[in-house]
Amino acid sequence: MRVIAGTLRGRILQAPKAGDRVIRPTADRAREALFSILQRWDQGPFVDLFAGTGAVGLEAYSRGYGPVVCVESEPVALGCLAKNLRGTPVSVLAQNALRLLPEAFAGQAVVFCDPPYEDTLEAWAALTPRIPAWLTATGVLVWEAGQATQLPPAPGLVLLESRRYGAAVFHLFRLA
Repeated sequence: MRVIAGTLRGRILQAPKAGDRVIRPTADRAREALFSILQRWDQGPFVDLFAGTGAVGLEAYSRGYGPVVCVESEPVALGCLAKNLRGTPVSVLAQNALRLLPEAFAGQAVVFCDPPYEDTLEAWAALTPRIPAWLTATGVLVWEAGQATQLPPAPGLVLLESRRYGAAVFHLFRLA
């Protein structure tokens, strides 16, 4: 795993040990595709919920987004995250993303959410009422889910498109 482009291009990222299923990092090719899609929107503040290794947040920082905040609570993930973020201004909020308050963030250009696939619908129900208040008027929510998961409509959000990359699907939303 590595940073694909930008100021940190080529930086090798700490990943979980082989066979460790606690963290499921977004694959290099999927991250590359995601940031190609995000070029259509303005850069700015970026929050990475369920950050895991921090690969997406670091990619965002490397490509000019900022400030970048990675939210993670799982101890193994926090260990990888701390190593991967060394020497960058990317910050970590060591908290369960499902417990974030409605006022936790404001003015985000991008909210990226990649919960464990088996918890996607629970996370969707818990977070989508809060996320519209976190986005700028032109901000975008990117929700990564497994290809078999159907996300129900969410008040205040409109689905722009969905893109499949291997087992992952990126669903892109804007404010209604």
